[in-house]
Amino acid sequence: MQIQGAPLVENAREMAVAAKESSRRLQVMTSEERKRILLDIADALEGNSHIIHVENEADVCASEHAGHEKSLISRLALSPGKITRLANDIRVLANMEDPIGRLSRKTQVRWACRWPHLRENIMSTGRSLVIFESHPDALTQIATLAI
Repeated sequence: MQIQGAPLVENAREMAVAAKESSRRLQVMTSEERKRILLDIADALEGNSHIIHVENEADVCASEHAGHEKSLISRLALSPGKITRLANDIRVLANMEDPIGRLSRKTQVRWACRWPHLRENIMSTGRSLVIFESHPDALTQIATLAI
């Protein structure tokens, strides 16, 4: 996301600050709130599928005119069927059991003549920096898994 007139470094800093604030809000959300966000994303994908497809076709044409390899162009293409599959996959994710807060492991350890239990609970990662090849569906998958 490029903000007009701002240097890229400032944009990166602003995005990092916004990501940190968003991660704090996500960490205190209930399972139902996170589920609602995911379902809203799926609905928005389908509701905007026509414009997404039109813009994607423009990207594909620009890549073809720029002389990029066919293998790269084929990965860039986002068909209406793929948009529907992405939305359906997000709905499946939304309806899965929420692992956040669940106990994943409990271990008894010896410490100072006592035997306390160490508990490992599943927690939200907060924020992640992900570098990925530009597949249009990758962004959707990474973003929804982060929620």
